[in-house]
Amino acid sequence: MRVSRRVGLCFVAVLALSSAAGTAHADEPVAAREPTLMTETAEVTSVVDAFDKDDPFDLNIVLGFTQSWKTAKIRRESQLPQNGLEGPSSSQAGFIPATENIASYSSSMSVLNLGVDVGLYHDLALVIRMPVILAWSQSLGDLNGSAAVASQILADPAGGQLFSVPSSSPTRSGIDTLNFGLDWAIFNQQRDFTKPTWVIGVEGRVAVGTPLHACQVVNGSNFCPNPDGTPGNRDPGISKGFDSLIAKTVWSRRFGYVEPYTGFWVQADFPTGGSDFSKWNPEEDLERMPPLQGSFVMGLEVVPYEAREQFQRLTADFRFKGTYHSPGRDYSELFDALGASQATSLRTPNPASYTSGPGGKSVVDPNAENVYFAGITEQAAYGAFTVSSSATWQTGPYIKFTLGAGLTYAQSHLITAADVCTPNGNSNPAAAGPCVEQSTGVVQGVPNPDHRDIIDLPGHRFSVDDTMIVDLYAMGVVMF
Repeated sequence: MRVSRRVGLCFVAVLALSSAAGTAHADEPVAAREPTLMTETAEVTSVVDAFDKDDPFDLNIVLGFTQSWKTAKIRRESQLPQNGLEGPSSSQAGFIPATENIASYSSSMSVLNLGVDVGLYHDLALVIRMPVILAWSQSLGDLNGSAAVASQILADPAGGQLFSVPSSSPTRSGIDTLNFGLDWAIFNQQRDFTKPTWVIGVEGRVAVGTPLHACQVVNGSNFCPNPDGTPGNRDPGISKGFDSLIAKTVWSRRFGYVEPYTGFWVQADFPTGGSDFSKWNPEEDLERMPPLQGSFVMGLEVVPYEAREQFQRLTADFRFKGTYHSPGRDYSELFDALGASQATSLRTPNPASYTSGPGGKSVVDPNAENVYFAGITEQAAYGAFTVSSSATWQTGPYIKFTLGAGLTYAQSHLITAADVCTPNGNSNPAAAGPCVEQSTGVVQGVPNPDHRDIIDLPGHRFSVDDTMIVDLYAMGVVMF
């Protein structure tokens, strides 16, 4: 009988403990500012929320600072014969035997990052960011003696010089975009420990600053000419003039003191009507759009210290990011130098379209607008790879700080690579202009109004090599 009573009491105790454990897992999670030992999600998948028990509303105020330095080497394809490659055979094959050193590129950018995260519901947040560019300076310097021969290798056969080495751009400042996003944690390991944390998000960036205008510093003054040759000296601007749409998805899973994570980002940019990007020949097609960007991220967050009683937490984040930039028109390292150039080949406008003329020949459409060169060029695809690390210290229930650094390497790629003809499926010889094979009469497309022989033909194209970017950043967050 005693044995039966003991078994019964043990059974009741087990049921009580099981019920208590089940109730604990079903409880609403504590606020993001109150770390729960060994369950708090990684910073990369942290989402403020609202309407939780004892925590009806979350609001984070973010203040950060980023300092970036970028260096690269500007080179240009050369048709100078060398190493026994002289003769018509090599030129007929279109072989480019060498590249020439043009300039060393360097830039420095200081950015103040202001933001607010507002909890809307369980694991759903409104994210607002406003990056303020405090100072952005760029310059071109000597690259292994290139400055001494720049006047020769950068001469325009039609008259003038493409640009000078050394040279510098004005120091720019202002607001590029205002950013608004929604983050939603579909799964949250704090609510259900059997599942990982899975966050999806969408972000819109609205261009608000003055659009970029190509400028050079000449004799201590800013020289920002109108591309169409009309008198005027424009504001250097600060914004690319792109409205952007970004989508992301990130997963993380806590295992004791570590939390690995992985994610994907996709970004599409859309030029606004007020920028030089779409000012001339504004007809939209994929050949004239900015590059698409896709990123893959994998990382590991390490949690060496957590003390829930003191609301304290120390984490270290180690991350790798790879980004693919598709071909497209963009602002390159030579945007200011080429866009402010007074070389005849760059200042002469191209016709936007062709039409049928006497004898059925394709001639310039007299009603078509002129397309002027504003420094924006068609660039080839490339990849960029970033390694970074950061440390976050939550000092208490309301404040945390982050310090971090990153190093990015970008693959060598052409930054002036506009095709002569745009294959758009148009087989009409009247619109083809020079884009007709003379021997066969086959239409190869329509003329690309963004093409400039002096910088886009093989043997004249510019490239960027050995690009390195160093980022240092600090951030403080006040949590309510």
